[in-house]
Amino acid sequence: MKALKIFGTIILIIVAAFLIIPLFLPSEVAVSETQFIKAKPEVVFRQVNELKKWFAWSPFEDDTTTVNTFEGPDRGIGAKRSWKGDKSGEGTLTIAVSRPYEYIENQLTFGENQKAIGSWSFVPRDDGTEVTWTLKTVDLQYPFGKWMGLMMNSLLQPMLEKGLKKLKTVAESLPEPPVVKVIDTDEIRALVINDSATFQGMGEMFQKDYQELYSYLKRKQIPITGERFAIYHDWNPKGYTHISPGIPVGKKVKDYGRIKYLVVPAGKAVFAVHIGGFDTAPEHYAIDEYIKDFNLKLKDFIWETYAFNPVTDTDSTQWKTLIYYPIK
Repeated sequence: MKALKIFGTIILIIVAAFLIIPLFLPSEVAVSETQFIKAKPEVVFRQVNELKKWFAWSPFEDDTTTVNTFEGPDRGIGAKRSWKGDKSGEGTLTIAVSRPYEYIENQLTFGENQKAIGSWSFVPRDDGTEVTWTLKTVDLQYPFGKWMGLMMNSLLQPMLEKGLKKLKTVAESLPEPPVVKVIDTDEIRALVINDSATFQGMGEMFQKDYQELYSYLKRKQIPITGERFAIYHDWNPKGYTHISPGIPVGKKVKDYGRIKYLVVPAGKAVFAVHIGGFDTAPEHYAIDEYIKDFNLKLKDFIWETYAFNPVTDTDSTQWKTLIYYPIK
């Protein structure tokens, strides 16, 4: 009888402790891990900002039964992933904040009404990026949720560390992207020829049009005030692309046949520099990624300025092409 009383007292103490201790436990628990990654901030940022890329590094992808559904944009604010699996259970992850290339915050739901906030900071260093991943579980319910919160650090810390190490491997294996930025552009007054060509015929078209422009300028003794350029009104690698090769003149000139006077207004543009031959694809791809990251709205044309002379500058590895995507 005495033993039963002792046993009952112990049970009461355990139950009391189980119910009383959570009263003093926090309803939010945050776990953080930091990793240095030898890659530019934009490279690492994009691996987190585009949810489908998580499969390559996330430590929570070990359930082969998981079925994923994606909604909203491919990246950035509003991108949403929902999942359901035998081990992973059900949940959602939505990007709520996206500040390229500095910070990302996502909202998570999982289990039985469990909520969490994931945040990422990307701090540039001399030769890489310091990445901090924080997972804060919020609205922990009394008493079981708060007890779970007490164990969060030991449960999640190894997972965050594992994920960041995999993210480091992925990001450091990627090529370094070209430098892309937004700049202010000056007004351009120029003579142009509105033309079109297939991809294979562009070289011949440029040679013919520039020769016609230079001959006219020389004949009329019109000063040239800048490097030759070309406006691309569209891009059709399988058909004809509409292009306007041009030469800056600095003042208004009357139209003459195919030769037209054009003003490109001052404004802002996404800008990159290509050094080398005519394959400017890496810079164009990098600009396209930048535009998607910042969700920018563009005008209906782009232009390239050719700061070299292919006749006299025989070393094509030193040719400089300036690429502009004007912003609305």
